[in-house]
Amino acid sequence: MMNQSPYSPKNKVRVVTAASLFDGHDAAINIMRRIIQSTGCEVIHLGHDRSVEEVVNAAINEDAQAIAMTSYQGGHNEYFRYMYDLLKEKGAEHIKIFGGGGGVILPEEIKDLMDYGITRIYSPDDGRAMGLQGMINDLVSSADFSTGENITDGMWSVSKNDPSSLAQVLSAVENFNDKYAAEIEGLEQNAVKLDTPVLGITGTGGAGKSSLVDEFVRRFLLDQKDKHIAIVSVDPSKRKTGGALLGDRIRMNAINHPRVFMRSLATRQANLALSKHINQIVQVLKVAGYDLILLETSGIGQSDTEIADHSDLSMYVMTPEYGAATQLEKIDMLDFADVVALNKFDKRGALDALRDVKKQVQRNRGLWHDDVDSMPVHGTIASQFNDPGTNAFYLAVMHRVSQLEGCKSLKPSSLWNTDLSEKIHIIPPKRVRYLSEISENNSRYEERVHHQVTIASKLGQWTALRSDLAESGMLEEANTRIEALKKDLDDHLLDDIHAWDAMMNEYSASEYSFQVRDKTISIKTHTTSLSHQEIPKIALPKYTDWGDRLRWLMRENVPGKFPYTAGIYPFKRQGEDPTRMFAGEGGPERTNRRFHYLSADMPAKRLSTAFDSVTLYGRDPGLRPDIYGKIGNAGVSVCCLDDA
Repeated sequence: MMNQSPYSPKNKVRVVTAASLFDGHDAAINIMRRIIQSTGCEVIHLGHDRSVEEVVNAAINEDAQAIAMTSYQGGHNEYFRYMYDLLKEKGAEHIKIFGGGGGVILPEEIKDLMDYGITRIYSPDDGRAMGLQGMINDLVSSADFSTGENITDGMWSVSKNDPSSLAQVLSAVENFNDKYAAEIEGLEQNAVKLDTPVLGITGTGGAGKSSLVDEFVRRFLLDQKDKHIAIVSVDPSKRKTGGALLGDRIRMNAINHPRVFMRSLATRQANLALSKHINQIVQVLKVAGYDLILLETSGIGQSDTEIADHSDLSMYVMTPEYGAATQLEKIDMLDFADVVALNKFDKRGALDALRDVKKQVQRNRGLWHDDVDSMPVHGTIASQFNDPGTNAFYLAVMHRVSQLEGCKSLKPSSLWNTDLSEKIHIIPPKRVRYLSEISENNSRYEERVHHQVTIASKLGQWTALRSDLAESGMLEEANTRIEALKKDLDDHLLDDIHAWDAMMNEYSASEYSFQVRDKTISIKTHTTSLSHQEIPKIALPKYTDWGDRLRWLMRENVPGKFPYTAGIYPFKRQGEDPTRMFAGEGGPERTNRRFHYLSADMPAKRLSTAFDSVTLYGRDPGLRPDIYGKIGNAGVSVCCLDDA
């Protein structure tokens, strides 16, 4: 297999990538989507544990040419078939489906799925023959066709109730702007008459913009029962390859809702936070009838205020880790943002940062007579459920929206807890470093081992020399040195060194006896090989130096003794097969029968239960195909107390 060059797509290829429902095996899809991106494609990545409906809706809203999935948790036959059927049902059968699952998807299943209509399922043999880049080249070349080129007259009557046609019109705006200039201009003229508010959200990369948008949308859907919201999220294109990772959907779990439309855009230009067609796309969404449009930019620098020119209200997201207080004076958006979110408010120093940002906003705007606490800056923890600070942020934004012309109907309810954000800890703060403490304790123990081993080695050498020094008149000095070294060596360690020969004799004997719960157990220390050789069950090292012996005792030792690296008992029990049976399939009754079958006539019942992925994810079974195919697959389904 020769190294292959990346395929050069002729069109802007957009691919939705994800791992299937109840499947946490996302290593393969992460590798694939990176190669797809480096091949010049725009990748809309959803992450893992994604249902067919989520994937299909995302592909339709994004007007993608292809879907690339991995499935390593079983249920792939139902999952891929359901995806094909749902795309066909929603009039999007032009979207190609690609998949893979290593050895989980059998060759005959691959044939059946491809005969059903799946474009291609890649097997391990394909990987060996084609290589990673070869498989991606095959995928991209198959999906290299234009989108938005053939828009019928009826599709220009865009509506929030027809997301498929709306998505294709947005592709036309992006890809065939000149061809449809007249139609686009007509939409823009219609949009001028509308008062649909546009919220712009921007901030530095990694500040949590997408997470905050998701929490904002969640509250909007709960608060505004009959309103629709559209999200336009922009991420940067790679200057070298032209590809882009449009990954905002990874953090968004509230958007798979009939009242939400989301479109991810690549800048397709270097050093810009927004697409050049952003204004026209926003106008199209206004005409489609959305009540609120949320525009999210890619990560920006200190001097970027582009979002303020495209929105009625702008929001700036930052974190408490902005550096020295003087850095605040360089952030241009603090002059323009209507609301500022200090996200990740659980970070150390967040309260001080909140005070400093409020003072900077007050200085920037010359609001000397206003209370500094009244500045529109809110501490938020977007990753926390029902975060009070995020509630306050939502209310502050929506109150300002409702004051815009024609937007009184968007006034928020007041049924929200708006206290200051405070982290709800799963691990108490005093124990948050418990893993580090374990590591540090192990490091301290290793230092102690090294120190004690050095002393023991010297002590053993002086002890061996003592008889030779008696004739030279240096016996007194030797005894002084030995006593000094004994004081530095732990008493129990010295006892262990002296007991070395006795331990060797114990394990050399034919039997070894030990106590377990007041019961004496005797076990043979050797086994007889087919050639009638006596093979010791435990082979001890033949060290002579006290330091080497002590190092072995402190770091390994025999079974049943600290540090228990070989178990807590001196020997394994005899007359018992140590086999552990791991099983689980179908329902509890079937698995129970399987357990009885496996453990029949076994002297010991060592059973471990494998649960199916639906149970492991804490979800309910259902007849929906992407769920049904995983019930009792690769584990037992235990969905209620009656099953337990």
